[in-house]
Amino acid sequence: MAILEALLGAAGFECHRADRGGVANLFARWGKKGANRSFGFNGHVDVVPVGDLAAWTQDPFGAAVVDGWMFGRGATDMKSGVAAFAAAAVDFVQDTPPDGAVILTITGDEEGPSVDGTVALLDWMARNGERMTACLVGEPTCPKTLGDMMKIGRRGSLTAWITAYGVQGHSAYPHRARNPMSALVRLLAALEAEPLDQGTAHFDASTLAITTIDCGNPATNVIPAKGNATVNIRFNDCHSGASLTAWLQEKADAVALETGVRFDLRVSVSGESFLTPPGVFTDLVAKAVQAETGVMPEASTSGGTSDARFVKDHCPVVEFGLVGQTMHQVDERVEVAQIVRLKAIYTRILQDYFA
Repeated sequence: MAILEALLGAAGFECHRADRGGVANLFARWGKKGANRSFGFNGHVDVVPVGDLAAWTQDPFGAAVVDGWMFGRGATDMKSGVAAFAAAAVDFVQDTPPDGAVILTITGDEEGPSVDGTVALLDWMARNGERMTACLVGEPTCPKTLGDMMKIGRRGSLTAWITAYGVQGHSAYPHRARNPMSALVRLLAALEAEPLDQGTAHFDASTLAITTIDCGNPATNVIPAKGNATVNIRFNDCHSGASLTAWLQEKADAVALETGVRFDLRVSVSGESFLTPPGVFTDLVAKAVQAETGVMPEASTSGGTSDARFVKDHCPVVEFGLVGQTMHQVDERVEVAQIVRLKAIYTRILQDYFA
């Protein structure tokens, strides 16, 4: 953040730290506050853990360049994306000062809880009268080749922690107990019994995954008093976090009535599904990508969540960035030439937006 603040400040950007909860966040604006057109970039500089350090062939924080590839944790996701849009923004405002503002919002809390990152930046902007009229998030979006995919939306994500309460007893006398694990398995089977939907015009079908089942029981001859399970749902625009929470509760209530086992549900919705409808902004990004790469990007809503889920409540948002094949992996790396090409794409997007 210190490097970025110094770089952008020297280029004429007005910089403010919007740190919150121990998280470093940077807001930088070139141009007048409240401009009619304010193009924004959003990205993060925090990274996932290294994993097995011994498995790396290069220092994960050394940024070594080997045969044209730069190695390091965050090289793909997404320090190189931030570097590309920061460089594009600096050169653009100096070479072709736009009639409007260029805004960069950069956070240190995207890979973690995402509570004090982009959300904190948007809160700070609201308090200080700052606004973007369009935003591009620089996440790695391309599966195989630079230019082959951009994201115009994302599925929502819901996690439910389910606890089943029964009656403990001896496994030789199951009629004297009430097995919470049997009821829990029945509930999970009911949740998986039918597809949530068949997909929509811009989204694949929603998915439900059972991620853990446990009761912490070390004994083989004891029916436990309670059991736990966790499910994760990735959902499209057929649903909302509220509607899925109600559906989960309905299913749990039905099994509770059948078995006499009580269920408690704790639900967390990390983001609702959203879509930036195809139109002027999505076309502008797609055509800029095609002009620089020769590839027309697929407009997709696939993948996990990103900070675009927060930006979408502020302004229209599209995601486009590097090829993400090595993100979160050992020996995460990016072709240096690809970063240069990405900077050229971002520059063209700026040029076309303000043309």
